Amino acid sequence: MMTNLRYNTICSILVLFSILIHVKAEPQDISNVQHLPDIKFNSNEYSEYPDNEDERFFMQLNEQQRIKDNLYLPGNSRFNKEESITTDDLDENIKLDVHWAAQLKLNQISAVSMDPYGNIAIFHRGDRIWGADTFDNGNRFNPNNGPIAQNTIILLNKSGKVISEFGKDMFYLPHGLTIDRSGNYWITDVAMHQVFKFNARDIEHMKELKSAQFSSMTAVSSDHTNALFENSILKPSIILGEAFVPGNDKTRFCKPTAVAVHTNGDFFVSDGYCNSRIIKFNKNGERILHWGRHWGAGEPIYSQLPPPNAFLVPHALALASEFNYIYVADRENGRILCFFASNGTFHKEYRYSAFGTQIYSIGYAREKLYLVNGLNPYNPYNPIPVRGYVLDIYTGKILSTFAPKGNMDKPHDLYVTEDGSEIYVVELNNHKIYRFLQGVNNSIHVEDSQSIKLQRPKILVHPDTKDADIGKTNMTKLILGLGSAAISFITICIAIAAILARCQKRGCLLTMRKRMRWEAERRENFKLSSLLESRRGRSFKFLEKRPNTRDFSKLNTEPETSEDEHPENSLAKVI
Repeated sequence: MMTNLRYNTICSILVLFSILIHVKAEPQDISNVQHLPDIKFNSNEYSEYPDNEDERFFMQLNEQQRIKDNLYLPGNSRFNKEESITTDDLDENIKLDVHWAAQLKLNQISAVSMDPYGNIAIFHRGDRIWGADTFDNGNRFNPNNGPIAQNTIILLNKSGKVISEFGKDMFYLPHGLTIDRSGNYWITDVAMHQVFKFNARDIEHMKELKSAQFSSMTAVSSDHTNALFENSILKPSIILGEAFVPGNDKTRFCKPTAVAVHTNGDFFVSDGYCNSRIIKFNKNGERILHWGRHWGAGEPIYSQLPPPNAFLVPHALALASEFNYIYVADRENGRILCFFASNGTFHKEYRYSAFGTQIYSIGYAREKLYLVNGLNPYNPYNPIPVRGYVLDIYTGKILSTFAPKGNMDKPHDLYVTEDGSEIYVVELNNHKIYRFLQGVNNSIHVEDSQSIKLQRPKILVHPDTKDADIGKTNMTKLILGLGSAAISFITICIAIAAILARCQKRGCLLTMRKRMRWEAERRENFKLSSLLESRRGRSFKFLEKRPNTRDFSKLNTEPETSEDEHPENSLAKVI
């Protein structure tokens, strides 16, 4: 019996392990629900969307192409829940600091960020301009042009004074700059098709030695990156991509645009102008996952809405770490997409006609999204105000707008502090950097956020992905419930079997049986009928034992003797 019990227990445990393995594999399947397959593009299929679009580029578009682009706009109507919102009035609570950094005289400014000490870092292109002839038809930059001779990174304090600058002869065409919470610098260079990480300790050491000269590269080398940083004081700790070689595979990028760093060290790269995908890496630069594909190479797509995982220049990224959200500014589609940072699954989409057809940059702070849009280059007859917008992440409602007097020209990047009190925007064409100050009321913010959290409407969720996520979630809950029930049942069976085996080994079962039998007999003895029968039996037996005095024949007439009368017999017995 014990052999059968052990056999059944082992079988149950094996079944349980198989269930647990299936449950563990289920989240991986969910994470791949929204991932689209890689698409290898030929060199002539890459779309060219430079930062500095000039009139010559757009004059080449014929009238038929412009009609297709205008047909694309009405498709946004099903996402426009706030068509009645007017954005003509700027938010008085967000004010421009007119005199901040007014002394800077720069050309194209591509990015802005802030270090842990509150200093503002800007990334600019010096005397280099991204124009229509900067890249060839295969998106290749000619390295013979050499790196930018000016310092491309400038650090300013809160008063707008320059406290440090570096980056001379290090970059060819700056684009993205992100400073994480540890002070590490993450940089993207679209000419080199690479992503760089510079450690905070090296940055601090470089500031101390900022008077040292960087060597410029005047000749083409077999390894341009190594030659570029060979004699440099500041060397990157992580280099991703192959220098000056565009590609769409596991090791190469094509004009990567931005980096977003998670609190656990994982980081995301938007790749970018050509590949239109998002790639996630761990803190060591090892690739974890990717999703997204290009949208815009085919003819019929202008009459359709793009799917959630197809981009047309993912230009900027923002992380909401407390919710595990990653936001993507899909620039040429004029929308913001929200994905789960853990597995890249689509969550929400934000799109309004007030934004126009371009969104250049986004930022996140305190359950709000900040963004800057751009002009619609394909429809100059319907101009859209270029300014900043603030959205509520739950309802998607436009809370406020901000801009300098006369709106903006071509804002390229945006940074907002964690508390939302400071907003920085850099312009690409008019070479300006804006600092906006926003009054933050903590009590009002808490009340509003608590009331909104109670509702948390799931707006703008793609119907296909919503059904798929719900089905997968229900299946996962069912499997987890069955697994928990199986674990409980097997645990109880094992416990009972162990107790029985121990009792049988110690003989407890026999003792229990005896006690049960004795208890039954004791109860039986206390019954009224048993007591009466015992009394009757005793009375009869008493009468039977009494002899009849008249029957003298039965009397014993022999004299009684005892051992006391014959002591010798007793002594003999003892001896």
